[in-house]
This record gives sequence, C-alpha cells and structure tokens, in this order.
Amino acid sequence: MTAKEYYYQEDNVEYIKNTLGTEQWIQIAGRRTINNSDAAFWCGLVDAEQVLAIKEGASWDIGRGTSAYPGFEQAEGKTVYKKCLLDDGYEPIIFDREFYGVRPDYIEISQEFILLNNLYWDLKKNGFYAIHNNGECEPVIKYEDEDSIYIRSTYLYKYAAAKQKYIVLFYDIRTELPGSLSENGLEPFDKDYTDEFIRYGLWGNELSSLPRNKSYSVLMGKKLFPPMNIEKCGYWPFEPEKEYEDFIIGEAPTGEKITHSCDPNTLNNFFNSNPDEPLYFTPVFFRREVLQKYISKSELYKITDGRITCGSFWSMEIDNHHTDSDIISAFLGDLGTYLPEEEQKVWKIYNIISDEGISEVTYKRDFLCTFVDSNMEDHRFIANYIELNEKWEQQFGWPLFLSLSVSDDYNFNGIRIPVVNSQQEFDNLVLSLVKVLIDSLNEKVIIREANVPDDEKNSLKGIGKLEAWIYAKGAKGFEDHIKFLRDLQELRSTGTGHRKGKGYEKISEVFQLNEKTYADVFTDILRKANQFLVCMKETFLENVDLS
Repeated sequence: MTAKEYYYQEDNVEYIKNTLGTEQWIQIAGRRTINNSDAAFWCGLVDAEQVLAIKEGASWDIGRGTSAYPGFEQAEGKTVYKKCLLDDGYEPIIFDREFYGVRPDYIEISQEFILLNNLYWDLKKNGFYAIHNNGECEPVIKYEDEDSIYIRSTYLYKYAAAKQKYIVLFYDIRTELPGSLSENGLEPFDKDYTDEFIRYGLWGNELSSLPRNKSYSVLMGKKLFPPMNIEKCGYWPFEPEKEYEDFIIGEAPTGEKITHSCDPNTLNNFFNSNPDEPLYFTPVFFRREVLQKYISKSELYKITDGRITCGSFWSMEIDNHHTDSDIISAFLGDLGTYLPEEEQKVWKIYNIISDEGISEVTYKRDFLCTFVDSNMEDHRFIANYIELNEKWEQQFGWPLFLSLSVSDDYNFNGIRIPVVNSQQEFDNLVLSLVKVLIDSLNEKVIIREANVPDDEKNSLKGIGKLEAWIYAKGAKGFEDHIKFLRDLQELRSTGTGHRKGKGYEKISEVFQLNEKTYADVFTDILRKANQFLVCMKETFLENVDLS
C-alpha cells in the first residue's frame, strides 16, 4: 500500500462499503486496528422515519456517554421523564457505564436484547450465550476486553427485524503518517460521501504543532441496514416451521429400505387419521452408539430406564430394554414430536434395520399399561442402589453410601452397559462403579458400628470395614459378595490405577475379559453388584417396618 492510498484510506473505504456489517461477528463497541489504521465502532437502532435525518451528517448520532440513559427532559416549559434521552426514533443497544474512577467503567448490553434472546452470561468465557432447544449453547456476544464487544450478526439482524428498525453501525477510522504533507507528497482534503445506506466524511491534513510533524486522515460516518421482514425474525409466533427427517422403518422383499417421515401429522394415530400411512408407534431402530453424544455430556443430558432427557427442553421415551444390547429403538412419531431438528439428524446417522420388535418391557408398559421393572442390569443397579441407601438411612439413621459431590455425580448417572464396547469405555465404567459402590462406603460410621478393637481399625480398608460390620451383625453368606467387591477393586487398581501388567492379566481371567465382549463382562459385573445390593437389603432391611 502506497502512502497516498493509506492517507486516502482506500482500503478502509472499501471495507466500509463491502464488508462492514456482513461479517459473522460485528464489532459494536471498542477499538481495533484495520489496515494499519486505528478504528473505533459503536452501534444503535433507528426508526425508518429517521433514516434521512441520520444521513444528514457524518457524526455519530448515538455514541458513548450518558445521552442514552433515562432521565428528565425539559421542553416548552414542561419537565418530562423519558426512558431514553436520545432523540425520538433513536435507540441504543449498548450503554457506556461510567463510574468516575470509583469503579471500573464498562459497556453494558441492552437488557431487552438479552431477555428477548434469553441469553446467559458465561463468566469463564466472558460472553453472553443462547441456549438452543437441543441443549447446545451458542456464543452471541463476546467481550475481547471491557471496551471491545462483538455480536453475532444473526442475532443483531433478528433483533432489528423484530423491532422493525434499521441497524446503524458507526465508525471512526484514523491514520497517521510521519512527516508533513509536503514531505509525503500529499495535500489537505475534505470530502463527503452519501448513498442509500452509507454516509461518511473523509478528510486529511497535518499536525504541525507536535515536536515531529505528522500527516493524518479521518474516515467517520455510519452504515445503515434495513430490517428484514418481521416474519423472518425467528421469534414466536414467527418461528420457522419445523422440518422432519425420514427414518428407515423396514425393508422390502427386494432389499430396498422402506423410509417414512417422522412428522406426526403424516402418521396413522389409531383414530382414522392417515389410515394408509405407518402407525405413530412404528418402532425405529438405532445402534446404541447414538447415545454416546448424550453420555459424554452428562451435565446436560440424562439417560434413564426408558427415557432420554435434555434439561427441560425435551424428553423422549426410548426402548433401551433390548436383550441385544447393541440396539435401542424409539417410536417413529415420538422422534418427530419430541426431538429437535438437529437431534433428528444425529439419530438418523445411527438408524438401522432390525428384525427385533419392541422389547417385552416396553410392550407391557406402553400397550398393556402394566408396571414392570427393567430387565437391564444397569437400570436395576440404579434402582437397587437408590432404594437400599434410602431405606438404610431410614432404618439405621445413617446412609450406607455417602453422596457424591456435584462434580462426581456423573459417575453414578453414567453407569451403563457399554455403548461403544471399547477398552477405554470399559475402564472408565469400572472406575465409576468402584467410586460409587466401594469408595462411597460410609467407612467412618461402618467401622464405629462394627465394634472393631482400636488396634485393628487402622489395618482395615473400606471393604474390610464393611465385612467386619456384616459379621458383627451375625450375618452369613456374604463371602461371594465380599470376594466380588475385592475383585472389582483389583480390576480398577490394575486397570486404571496403574499401568496394565501381569496383575491386570490375572484379574482379567477372573472376569473372563479374554472370552467375552466388554459389554457382556460389564453386564456380568452389574449383575453381581445387584446381587450384593439385594442381599444387603434382604438381610438387614426386609420385614422391617420403615413407616
């Protein structure tokens, strides 16, 4: 770039005309360097009736300071309170908060914008985020620092459409060149530019009063963007119409896959609606890996006996009771009714053909209206663990298992039959199960109630303390359960606590890891864990009045 091109800000003018306001992220406050020039930005909204007036000059009509604050205004002998002291038809979306050096100044976003988009502030990421109906969070406003703020253009345009106001982006871009104009072969200039949506002033001269002469130029003005039709704002009642995916529901004799939309309005609902179409309750089958996304975000999603839930956004019944643990299913109509569009796309990836029907558990629950327990060991474990601990505390006044911390909750909620059937997943599940079943034992109270001599207490660990308590109560028949717990702890210790070696090979033989899949092995582990929990309940809590 030549000195002349820099002085006349040719690249900056090009940026203003063709790029400003079209970026994915639009700077609405603060400074940044553009083409080696110092640029400052601000943003506001204006009514259509004020567009001609705002184009009359290049200066900022909405800017920093307190002019956008609420307060009183005096005119024609009357004192009137106004929500905003700007001229009628002008509206701020950012506010310059000044505290006169007593507290740090900062830029504040319009609460109307925040509330309309239901944004939340993420302290760690220093920005405002929107939450979509699939539970995913999207950055909307980000602070580069206290003064420089960027907004996602999609949300700015939606907001302007909802209010039917023009967006106005204000800019002030300045350049400096060492030396006088004559030394640079330049001349003073001053020109204005106006078109349908742009107004700026561009002028240049020199500063001769400084110890060193400098040449400078200033590009100041505004760029307007008309609002989209209000129907495109995306807010209720102008939300876009939901789209529905097609899913495989069967196979023709020729081998061709049979698919159908999950739109519930196109399905047979048993009430003579669309009688020639598939039933709403047509089962659709998926590989269990479809659950992996939800398992990995346990703070957002919850998978339980017969249901998957995303916060309070959506919840859908699933059939996760198939004896073939490699598949799950859901009803075709439920996929369209409850899953957001983006989630439907995820599920479609794992859609398969299966010759299985719905599970016996789901059939009895949904079609015979009969309550039945789950047939899956992971569901049984969760239910048995909760029931035992609650009744135990009622009976003895103390819980058998201590509660996990909030940051450790995923260990309990994530216990499941393996989904991807990998060594890593298996190791993590063993680690979680040990943390829940062994590490969470209420050792302090257990050893106190076991009447163990003081000189022996320090030699006992968690399982040993439980064993001492059991036999102190005169119970018998726990040898296999205690052995299982010790084997499980050894599996964790040699598998995830240390580098795998001969110890892991030895305990692997106990659990038949070389003969079975990880899913089958962990199912066996959960089965034994359930037998232990049930034995504890039947031995110490059965026939006890807990009312």
